[in-house]
Amino acid sequence: MGSIPLRWHGTCTKAQDFNTSNCNKKIIGARSYDVDESSVIKYHSPRDMIGHGTHVASTAAGSEVQGVSYYGLAAGTAKGGSTGARIAMYAVCSLQNGCRGSSILAAFDDAISDGVDVLSLSLGTPSLLNPDMINDPIAIGAFHAVQHGITVVCSAGNDGPTPGSVVNAAPWILTVAASTIDRDFESDIVLGDNKVIKGEGINFANIQKSPGYPIIYAKSAKISEVNENASRNCKPDSMDQEIIKGKIVVCDNEDSLYAESEKKDEVKKLGGIGVVLIDDESRAVASNFGTFPTTVISSKDGAKVLSNINSTKNPVATILPTTSPTKYKPVPTVAYFSSRGPSTIPKNILKPDIAAPGVNILAAWIRNDTVEAPEGKDPPLYNVISGNSMACPHVSGIAATVKSRNPKWSPSAIRSAIMTTATQINNLKAPITTQKGTAATPYDFGAGEVSTTGPLQPGLVYETTDIDYLNFLCYHGYNISTIKNIANTIPDGFICPKESSIDLISNINYPSIAISNFNEKAGRKVNRTLTNVAGDTKTGDVKTVYTVSTDAPAGLDVQTAIHEQR
Repeated sequence: MGSIPLRWHGTCTKAQDFNTSNCNKKIIGARSYDVDESSVIKYHSPRDMIGHGTHVASTAAGSEVQGVSYYGLAAGTAKGGSTGARIAMYAVCSLQNGCRGSSILAAFDDAISDGVDVLSLSLGTPSLLNPDMINDPIAIGAFHAVQHGITVVCSAGNDGPTPGSVVNAAPWILTVAASTIDRDFESDIVLGDNKVIKGEGINFANIQKSPGYPIIYAKSAKISEVNENASRNCKPDSMDQEIIKGKIVVCDNEDSLYAESEKKDEVKKLGGIGVVLIDDESRAVASNFGTFPTTVISSKDGAKVLSNINSTKNPVATILPTTSPTKYKPVPTVAYFSSRGPSTIPKNILKPDIAAPGVNILAAWIRNDTVEAPEGKDPPLYNVISGNSMACPHVSGIAATVKSRNPKWSPSAIRSAIMTTATQINNLKAPITTQKGTAATPYDFGAGEVSTTGPLQPGLVYETTDIDYLNFLCYHGYNISTIKNIANTIPDGFICPKESSIDLISNINYPSIAISNFNEKAGRKVNRTLTNVAGDTKTGDVKTVYTVSTDAPAGLDVQTAIHEQR
């Protein structure tokens, strides 16, 4: 890469295990914020200790690297969303002390002063604790950043599919949902009649590929003093070791009290050969089971396996090691864990804004993670993980690319370009669905699945101004003194409109339209202003013709009236 831009004012802080020499022309900034007087454990370093920061940073802006894989799976070339972008890391979270609001706000202040162009935040509060904006450090810090021309991209949360679980929903934030990709991590079961049942999961099993291992349903190994629900879910201390030993065990995965890995470990401890988990949600997300033969199948396929067990005198099976085929269909689907709208804080803003890949994502990893390494293997340089944290940097990388092509565009113009060029169609040329197969809605994926090229030529953009955001805060119910605690600066003479109600939030110049408590008989008028960014503005060749069309939901009459402004 070339020289670091002169406008960059950031630094690489020296810490107990990090030196300024660890930075380079790619990683040009590194700060940490974990220690203060109330810290439980005094650990102060920008170095990634768990892999999360490395993974998301390489997804957003990693350089192209050929010949990467996760121990041979998902082999190919890896690159971030904006390979030419620089990276500055602001470590605000730790396993010891969590993610402090004071650290988050300090990092925003530093990032603004350092001169970043895009901020990618793969973090957020649980939906049950979703604070109002006046108490939300991410919302407050993001407002300050956007006022300085910085695009802020945040994950929508991992509390789906519960309605209303979306977080980071302030209108100045670009909020990202998670979707699936067309690469699968397939670990199949082969039954005694050679019927193959497709499963999901990462395992490096080293057992025979022909079906020769006895297979049982876990509830048939129930210990007398425990209930059937515990044993069929393979809870610890619920199954008879003598029955489990030497067998593949089929477990239900309905009880979230114990993780899949704990159920696997229990069967392994009892001498089992392998585990088949039945779970419709986990079937779409590849959990890592190491070297122990384990896979996850759907309830539909689970019924087939149980039928085989019940109808066969001596049922046998085997579990095959994982492969990573591509061109899986249908994709994208909205990940089951991806937090859903409608937004409750605030209302009348449609959130999430956009969906991006967040399931089974291969990206860079810390070098010394022996915990993540399967038995007998060296620590991985790349890892496959899932979550809304993985979706967020995909959009951040695209935002950085758009910014590099259009350096004068505002954060709202970049967000608009990303939203208005999204697709709602999957690779079967059908509407995008959830992982359960039901039709996805804007509460699931916002504007749709992000496009990597469309945002570079959006044609028209919705510019949302600082006044829009300040009016939004007024409509939300805040007074001027409270708004001053959220906003970095307020124009001289700004006052809240005399008519301020939560219904008026629908009228701020946002790329999507949301109306709560809609009165069907009275109807509703909503205004939007579009700016033409097509053509060559240097030569004045900006003559572009646009036509308006509407695809309204059933039972809703939508009429448009256009007023041209010059």
